[in-house]
Amino acid sequence: MGGLCLWLVLWLVVVKPGGVSACPRLCVCYPTPMTVSCQSQNITIVPAGVPYDSQRVFLQNNRITELRADSFGFETQVLWLYANNITWIEAGAFSNLRVLEELDLGDNPLQRLEGGAFRGLEKLQSLHMHRCKLAALPHDLFHKLYSLQFLYLQENQLHFLQDDLFSDLVNLTHLFLHGNRIRALSENVFRGLVNLDRLLIHDNRIRQVNRRAFRDLGRLTILYLFNNSLAELPGQAMRDAQGIQFLRLNGNPWSCGCEARPLWEWFRKARISSSELMCTSPSQRRGQDLRFLRELDFALCPLPDPGSLAGSTTTTFSTKTRWWFSKHKPASSSKASYQKSTETVKAFPFTAVKPQYLPKAPVETIPSKYELSEHEVALPKVDQEEYWTNYGNEDSSIRCFELECPQGYDNPTFPSSSSVPSYPSLLYILSLTIITFSLPFLFG
Repeated sequence: MGGLCLWLVLWLVVVKPGGVSACPRLCVCYPTPMTVSCQSQNITIVPAGVPYDSQRVFLQNNRITELRADSFGFETQVLWLYANNITWIEAGAFSNLRVLEELDLGDNPLQRLEGGAFRGLEKLQSLHMHRCKLAALPHDLFHKLYSLQFLYLQENQLHFLQDDLFSDLVNLTHLFLHGNRIRALSENVFRGLVNLDRLLIHDNRIRQVNRRAFRDLGRLTILYLFNNSLAELPGQAMRDAQGIQFLRLNGNPWSCGCEARPLWEWFRKARISSSELMCTSPSQRRGQDLRFLRELDFALCPLPDPGSLAGSTTTTFSTKTRWWFSKHKPASSSKASYQKSTETVKAFPFTAVKPQYLPKAPVETIPSKYELSEHEVALPKVDQEEYWTNYGNEDSSIRCFELECPQGYDNPTFPSSSSVPSYPSLLYILSLTIITFSLPFLFG
């Protein structure tokens, strides 16, 4: 009886698991979980005879050249195909792998990747396509991959990303796009990525980021944009990424003129771990860190209109600039239209300002065309020595500015009569002179 039981146990272990006994040639199979390993065997096609109920299938480091709709006659949760020679993936190639959770296609020269290549992979959680020489992605490549959480597209040759490319990836948390040739991020490029936690897009050629590019990335905590070609980054874009904690922006040619003010203001309020942002222009700020510029550096810049998402500017100026105008306000001004200039503003509509009050240095570029009303004045460059001499005192001396003051308000911007030294008027001096010369004649 004991011998019979022993034989029964051996039969259950060795004979019954047909997957183990039917392991494909050149492969090694392991039970619990059912694993088929055919790596590094120089095979050129997906081997036949893989047990249908496999849970892990390893086919990496072979010479497989293409994947067709009939290539997989089994089910598995993990499929590794990296480091083969796959150049073509037919639409529907993985449609039989309904329970697939991880697919690794990295290090393959994918020349033909059809739009429906991943059709049916609605349980896929991790997709690797790094170093696949991809120059473009079909617009519907990721359709209905609702369960995808990790997407690896780094070190390819992508020049651009279509709008709504990732719109179905509502559960994606990690997106790796670094090491490509991407030049711009459009308004809808990341639309739908409402659960994205990490976005790595460094080592590209990005020159422009749309102000709404990050509007769906409210849960983003890590953003890497270093080693690109960014000269500026819209403050609106960063405000949309309200959950960000780690930011890397180094290795970009930052311009620290008026266009940098929105980003600088965002940094003043943000509490994040950030890399340095070294200015390359203008020349007087080269080598400075944009994050640590002072309000004085933007005093002559128009402030953004808080009611405009387009980022247009108004002629609302900083406290320091208002202080200068309170001191040198012209008696009157006429309407004047200003064009965007790359160097200096050559005309000022001053009619009652003495020559010594005109700017002694080039004026900052006005970022947009706008018209000054009769109650507004042009924005000149403040003399540097005078500016620094009074820096720090203006906030305590100014409370409102000209037309903004309520009726009856005693504006402390201008000194009271008691604090102004008295000087004899011309009429007073003339009267004394006449009286002095007239005395001898009057008293003979």
